[in-house]
Parts: sequence; structure tokens; C-alpha cells
Amino acid sequence: MKTHDLEIGSTALLDSPVESGSVQPAANSVFRAIIGRWWVAFSASSLFVVSGHLLIKAGLNAATASQYVGFARVVHSVLQVEVIAGLLIYFLGSVCWMIAVAQREISFLYPLSSINYVLVVVTSYVLFSEAVSLQRASGVAVIVLGMALMNRRAGTASA
Repeated sequence: MKTHDLEIGSTALLDSPVESGSVQPAANSVFRAIIGRWWVAFSASSLFVVSGHLLIKAGLNAATASQYVGFARVVHSVLQVEVIAGLLIYFLGSVCWMIAVAQREISFLYPLSSINYVLVVVTSYVLFSEAVSLQRASGVAVIVLGMALMNRRAGTASA
């Protein structure tokens, strides 16, 4: 299959090269059925991306008390286990994002990804005891309102 043959809604990214006449294993079919739904891939993307960011933050927090300076401090920070794990998990989120974008319009999905901001603010408050001012909380509320308005169905006119 050529790249230009892909259409929105296609699950071709999930297809594996199969020789004619062979049968795909049942596990592969179950995987395709689950991840082939845009909202599952999108949700997984959000969870992985937010988790990756939080792990990176945890690793950097642990590295800030180090005795290293300059470039050695940068290397020390990047080599923290949490930072490496966070980058790998973030990468998984990117793969899930690609699967979701292959199935839905990016103009629909990208604004929905602002849920990541909400999740990061809430979890950083819980995990890192970060302060959430009234102004910041109001900004998060505006994001949520914007997502609700964007995805609101307009009666029967759009049916």
C-alpha cells in the first residue's frame, strides 16, 4: 500500500504485511479492534504523554540537588532513570497519536489534546505539591469550556 492511498479513518498504520492466504493471529485482531478506535488511541496518547512529562519532571527534580555544574549537570539530568523512562513513555504517546491522527482529522484531535494541560496541572498539584493559583485554575477552566464548546453537537442540523 502506498502512502498516498491512506484515507482518514483508515487503520492501515496497524496493518502488518501478511502473505496471501495466511491468517492473522487472534491476538493481532483483538489489538487492531481496540487500538483501531480513534478514541482509544487518543486516550492512550494523552495518558502516555502526560505520564512521560511527569516522569521527566520527577527525574529533573531529583537531579537538581546534584553537585554537578555546567554540561556535566545536563548530562547527569538526562541520564536520570525517570527522565529516560519519561522520554520512552512520551514516545509511546507519539505512536498512539499517529494512530489516532490516521483515523480522524487533526483539526478535530489537536484541540482535544489540550486535555493534556488539564491533566498535567491536576497531577502536578497532587504529585509535586505545585501551587495552582486562582488565575491558573481559571485558565484550566477556560480550556475545559473550550473543549466542551468545540465538541458540542449542534442539534439535528449536523446529523
